Amino acid sequence: MKKLYTFLFSLLLSWQLSAQITINSADLPSANDTFRVSTGQAFSGMDATISGANVTWDYSQLTSTAQSVDSFLTVGSTATVYSIVFFDNVVNPNRANQAVRGPSFNFGGQIDISDVFNFYYKSSSIYKQVGFGAAVNGVTIPVIYSPHEVIYNLPINFGDTDSSTSGYELDLTSTIGLYYKVNRTRHNIVDGWGTLTTPYGTFDALRVMTTIGERDSIYIDSLGIGFNTPVVTTKEYKWLGLAQGVPLLQINTANNGTVTQITYKDSLPSSSSDIASPDEARAIRSLFPNPSAGPSVLHFELKHRSSVRIEIVNSSGQLVYKVAEQKMDSGQHFSVLNKDADKLSPGTYFVRLIVDGKANQQQLIIAE
Repeated sequence: MKKLYTFLFSLLLSWQLSAQITINSADLPSANDTFRVSTGQAFSGMDATISGANVTWDYSQLTSTAQSVDSFLTVGSTATVYSIVFFDNVVNPNRANQAVRGPSFNFGGQIDISDVFNFYYKSSSIYKQVGFGAAVNGVTIPVIYSPHEVIYNLPINFGDTDSSTSGYELDLTSTIGLYYKVNRTRHNIVDGWGTLTTPYGTFDALRVMTTIGERDSIYIDSLGIGFNTPVVTTKEYKWLGLAQGVPLLQINTANNGTVTQITYKDSLPSSSSDIASPDEARAIRSLFPNPSAGPSVLHFELKHRSSVRIEIVNSSGQLVYKVAEQKMDSGQHFSVLNKDADKLSPGTYFVRLIVDGKANQQQLIIAE
């Protein structure tokens, strides 16, 4: 009888250790949460499509190429106009209860986008993005998603599927002569559960595969022309854990499976000097054109005289192009990349700007 109890106890323990988990709102980020996230480098044999029941995912070979800190803010800590538009009140159809700062960038050297914030609402049944805000050439503009972009319906369990549509429009024809509209579809499949190992540790996880389709509409008033871009399809593979806030691991790919970005939750760096300061992390102002079938221009800004090196790596992390390190004065700088365009085959690359030994990067697509 004792052996039978031992066997049953062992069986129960084994089942508990490999049991499916359920992700609830408490497992997702809240205002005032802060997480350190590493940008990872793909390794040989890595296959993001592997999933199923009781899977062991081993991503311990990932190496960090850069780190950032994701801070979730209260809506009231952003601009005043955002606090009004996204006010967290039950009567507000566009209520938000957290915000995340986004990157600043520039379109063609003429349209400057800064002070970007993305606004989210989380409840016991849903996690969605309700809109964003940005200063366009110094003018603060809130943009509401209509419909809102539902990222997750809650709770999340193995086998769940759901779809949503969302979109927004940005009418700047009266100021800079540009109208921009986005229509997006999102389809989630919770296609796996099991144990995930990354450099951060080993965790029980649910895997969510998301297929995103996006079509952009653009009208340029000065030229009197408008056009719709083809639908671009991308995939997100996210591993979620209990009480982890952000995904333990996220792999983004193009529709053909080419890896475009890898991020994973990480611990504190061994030295604060490994991480770019906020000013350095936003040193890249724009990369234009992108996608590109030829040379691209990297626009960046230095706050002080610095040692600067520029590299291009492929999706496997291999160095394919570089500009030798040199001292540069503070101010605006432009560097023409990929002058010999035929040396880079079509695909996804990452441009790294390394300022005084601290790197930040931006994706570059080389088109056919």
